[in-house]
Amino acid sequence: MQLLGVSFGEGNEKLGEIFTFSLPSKITCPGSSKWCREKCYGKRYERRRLKCRKAYDRNLALSKTPEKFSGLMIGVIPRIITSFRIHVSGDFYSIEYIESWIKICSSFSNIQFWAYTRSWNVRTLIASLEKLRNLSNVQLFASTDPTMPLPSKGWRIAFIEEDSRAEGILCPAQFNESITCLKCGYCFNQTKGNVVFKVH
Repeated sequence: MQLLGVSFGEGNEKLGEIFTFSLPSKITCPGSSKWCREKCYGKRYERRRLKCRKAYDRNLALSKTPEKFSGLMIGVIPRIITSFRIHVSGDFYSIEYIESWIKICSSFSNIQFWAYTRSWNVRTLIASLEKLRNLSNVQLFASTDPTMPLPSKGWRIAFIEEDSRAEGILCPAQFNESITCLKCGYCFNQTKGNVVFKVH
């Protein structure tokens, strides 16, 4: 769906009917590891669906003008929705971009936003991510893999199943076809607890 030039996803079989916003993979992922880049599902998805890659490119171009981007997002995100996934593909790539999301999320107290990020591993971005993470309607997970360190205490962690350090609930939407993210709500309605994903 495109609203005033912003491209949104409207969910899928795993998510349920949840609005999403994405960016191109790899070029917007400063905290990614070699392991992550090799197994990136966003990259595979973009290859198969050229329309998605073009939509993500448009979103990236918009996001590079922070004031315009945050104002536009605040104007077009439907106020009747209850949850919003940031980045099915892509990540928080700059301080200015994170600050835009702080403004956006602060404008929708009724919506629960959530994201999984590897940008926690980028020293220059961590302070801004902490501000975003501390908003009451945002759940931000530090995404990691077996080759990466763990984040500082206090972060919820998104583990990969094959990581020997993994602890938390197995993602119900991955392990049970009858459950969607919307139906489960663990990642965005809870404030504590890690999640463990299969490589996908």
